[in-house]
This record gives sequence, C-alpha cells and structure tokens, in this order.
Amino acid sequence: MTDLSFEQAMNRLDELSRIMEKPDVTLENSMECYKEAVELVRFCKKYLEDAKLSVQKLEEGQE
Repeated sequence: MTDLSFEQAMNRLDELSRIMEKPDVTLENSMECYKEAVELVRFCKKYLEDAKLSVQKLEEGQE
C-alpha cells in the first residue's frame, strides 16, 4: 500500500465503489472489494493525519 499516492488510493476507492454498485457483482467479489477498500481508507486516513501534523509543525515554527 505504501507505493500508492493519496490520489491513486482515492481513485482506486472510487473504482471499487463502482464495481460494488454493479447489480451482477458476486458476494465474494464484493467482499474482496470491501476488504481492499478498508485498507485503502486506513491508508488515506493515516496520510491525512500525517499531513495535518506536518502543517501543524510548520505553523508552530512560524509563530
């Protein structure tokens, strides 16, 4: 997962969402998509948390 950029992860989440919305998707395929989506969401949340900390450090250094 670490080789993905934030934008790539978000694009993959969008793709997984479209796959799961299809009426002919199997339960097994849907579960696989869901598992991948959960990992991608964790990755994106961590990425955003790290970005927030970086911004806070920058702001603290400017005061």
